[in-house]
Amino acid sequence: MGTATLSLAAVLAVVIGTLAPVSRYYWIEAAVWAAAVITTGSIAAIAAARIHDQRVRAERLVGLQSSVARALASVTTLEETTNAMLRALGDSLGLGLAVAWRADPRDQRLRYVGSWAAPQVDAEAFRANSEVIEFERGQGILGGVWERGTALATPIGGVEFRRQELLEGLGFAGVVFAPIVRHGVVSGVVECFTDDINGVDQPLLDVIEQIGGQIGVAYERAERMRELEEEEERRRHVLGALLRAEEDAKAQLASDLHDDTIQVMVAAQLALDRLERAMANGDPARMLPAVVSARQTIHAATERARHVMFQLRPQVLTERGLEAAVRGLLEDAAADAGFRFELTSTVERYPRPLENLCYRVLQEAITNVRKHARARMVSVILKQHADAIVCEVSDDGVGFNLDDALDRDRMRLHLGLESMRERVSVAGGTVDIRTAPGRGATFTFVFPIRAVAEPRESRVAAI
Repeated sequence: MGTATLSLAAVLAVVIGTLAPVSRYYWIEAAVWAAAVITTGSIAAIAAARIHDQRVRAERLVGLQSSVARALASVTTLEETTNAMLRALGDSLGLGLAVAWRADPRDQRLRYVGSWAAPQVDAEAFRANSEVIEFERGQGILGGVWERGTALATPIGGVEFRRQELLEGLGFAGVVFAPIVRHGVVSGVVECFTDDINGVDQPLLDVIEQIGGQIGVAYERAERMRELEEEEERRRHVLGALLRAEEDAKAQLASDLHDDTIQVMVAAQLALDRLERAMANGDPARMLPAVVSARQTIHAATERARHVMFQLRPQVLTERGLEAAVRGLLEDAAADAGFRFELTSTVERYPRPLENLCYRVLQEAITNVRKHARARMVSVILKQHADAIVCEVSDDGVGFNLDDALDRDRMRLHLGLESMRERVSVAGGTVDIRTAPGRGATFTFVFPIRAVAEPRESRVAAI
């Protein structure tokens, strides 16, 4: 309005100065021209000041985005991301306090995840209060920003806040809410408390919304990094456990050969020694018992050797396929644990590595049932669905707490469970476990048939 008035005055002064005749009142003309020059200069100064202010503001907005981007570029964890983001916002906007909230996907509630305060602000009471409260979607101003997904600036005294008394005690003039957005979905909100709420205009709110998108990308990256680190740690743990299990299996095999098969062979050798002495002494009465004893002992040794070979590589799997091999597993486990079983199978023959993978995983699952389930009835279903083999093992036993069973601190007690998941995962398949104490358990394994064509299958089958 002031600029328009000065512009009009300048135009009138120039017109009057131009039309006025030269006379003895030349000083009037000079005054008019001087007024025109002064007015024009004032207009130019005001315009220059406005251009400067706009440039400074634009640089501030660009600087704000750049500072947040730089802060987020060097962090990897969720905690580091939160701290860096809040500090960058606080320093760039001159805030007194900034608080981050994230939506919990499990129950869809907004919860506190971190805060930053300027050195002169005592925000301990506010932080402690924020840690114990939560917001539903649409609840209060914070929940409303979460629901709408747009940035908002409001004076603290103009509306009723859920933490009104604490906010008034901090003495801030207003608060800016910035939604954190990932793939178009609002996953959190940042509260920015300021003493200059009047300086927050729409362009600044637009930039703050864009920064919310940057924060969302940084959070997603940090979550992916955490998941990768956890997966790598889990794989290292399982690999070490599998290597230990392989060594234990070798030691057990050596022990079985020594305590069982070799002892039987020694007994057969002793029986043959007796036969030799009987023949040397010409004692026919002792020859026949010695021959019978030697034959029985050698037969027992042969059967034990076959059992060991079956454990290493079941011949029935090679000759007759997965259904017959799993039936053999169930028959042995049922005879040992005393449960009844039902096997339903519509699978065909598949490449050997894939059949071996399915067999080993099912062997582990059935062994778990035999050792721990105390089941009366076990059901196994084998079928092909689309391009995958689906295997389901169900029992009516005691069940278990799945979270406890997969706890890394207790994993050595449940290596079979974790090794099953690892084998299936490496082959590109999935595992679904449904169980609860006292309610039995159901294991569902899905093995993609194409997985056998990948180089890693041979490694999986050899584990």
